[in-house]
Amino acid sequence: MVRHSNPFAGRYTRYILSILIFGLLLPFLLWQTDPLFSLLSILAALLLTVGVDYILSQVAQYKAEAMVSEPVRLVLPAFKRTTGAKGFFVMTDRFTMFVPLWHKITLVLENERIMRYEIDNYEVDLIVKFPNKHRSFYFTVSSPHRVQERLESVVGPSLPYKYDKSENATK
Repeated sequence: MVRHSNPFAGRYTRYILSILIFGLLLPFLLWQTDPLFSLLSILAALLLTVGVDYILSQVAQYKAEAMVSEPVRLVLPAFKRTTGAKGFFVMTDRFTMFVPLWHKITLVLENERIMRYEIDNYEVDLIVKFPNKHRSFYFTVSSPHRVQERLESVVGPSLPYKYDKSENATK
């Protein structure tokens, strides 16, 4: 098994190989026999790059909407660092969830319970308040700026480490 430093390297490798093979090499070789085969090869390259990601994001959006019965506002390819699962980081107006590619949704967080978030490079750390404790969730996302904008609009600013929303409301 090949290990990559970037969790999205497999996707980028698929992009590069499909564009090189189906987008450049095969059309060049097939153009002499039949131009139609060249166009079909270019179409296959587009489907392998953009089409696969679009279909997977639509499946994740469908699974998330079926789970929480709300329209989805943000869908990003993500990697859950604690389990090593690949999937999608999905946000709605009231919920944040991780939708794995080939498994059931097991992580649904209410946005009101998110106390603190940190975004560093491509890593998103969420600290969520549960009745007896605070728990941390760690993700690697493909577009941290979009996550930060959405978290700021839904959750508000990230609180300092030792404070809760309830404590700040009483002061």
